[in-house]
Amino acid sequence: MEMKPMMLFKDGKRKALTLSYDDGTIHDRRFVKILNAYGIKCTFNLNSGIFGVEEKKMSNGVFTDFTRIEEREVKELYSGHEVASHTLTHPSLTEISTGMGTSEVLKDRENLERIVGEKVTGFAYPYGTFNEIVEDMLANCGIVYARTVRSTEKFEFPQDYLEWDPTCHHESPRFLEITEEFLKDESYEAKLFYLWGHSYEFAQKDSWQMIEDFCKKMKEQEEEIWFATNMEVMEYEKAFRELMVSSDGKVIHNPAETDLWYKLGNKVCCIAAGQRQQL
Repeated sequence: MEMKPMMLFKDGKRKALTLSYDDGTIHDRRFVKILNAYGIKCTFNLNSGIFGVEEKKMSNGVFTDFTRIEEREVKELYSGHEVASHTLTHPSLTEISTGMGTSEVLKDRENLERIVGEKVTGFAYPYGTFNEIVEDMLANCGIVYARTVRSTEKFEFPQDYLEWDPTCHHESPRFLEITEEFLKDESYEAKLFYLWGHSYEFAQKDSWQMIEDFCKKMKEQEEEIWFATNMEVMEYEKAFRELMVSSDGKVIHNPAETDLWYKLGNKVCCIAAGQRQQL
């Protein structure tokens, strides 16, 4: 039986970590400092129509500041991370018309791309609500992936990137257990830990030390873990799917525009963009 190349991540790493945090409140300032200190990458899902809006209220029994960051600080604050869409004003897309939803997404994309100077095609569903109509609308708006709020507690890739279920929320009762499972995993297949949440929750629960401890643990194993944004993970995994192996299993071709790493037996290899290799 011919051996099949197994996907590895950048620099031959078998594990990857990606984060996704919503709403762009002022607590992102402290959160980004923690992430940057440990070299962890995150995707931030923003509502450009409510930048700078002040809001303080009781939530989960705690008086919480939900004030949004200012537009002028977006580019610098999130430098090195990914900015993705979360709609213009955060409506539930299943409760408004397709036309209104289209406007919410396209205008948010337009604003964010103008601000950060980069293409914005990632998304997170406000309130986690979606259906097939919403998915079709997003695809028509140029969105290539969309994160749900349905935790899998697993380290797998989605079958459909418009229904990208994360591993867990940082407030999951099993968060620490899941983290240890990921760090100790020694199985053959590539693994992805996808964490999501809102930075204001760290302020509500005074759990800043918890998330910093998490980042520190990941940093301690950075030789084995690729830290990446949602878009980087999706593009890499999709590129690997396109890897072509000859019918006799002796030649491999990488038609993608990015270098790819794989394992064949006990051998770790890198195949450059556009390259062919003998197996």
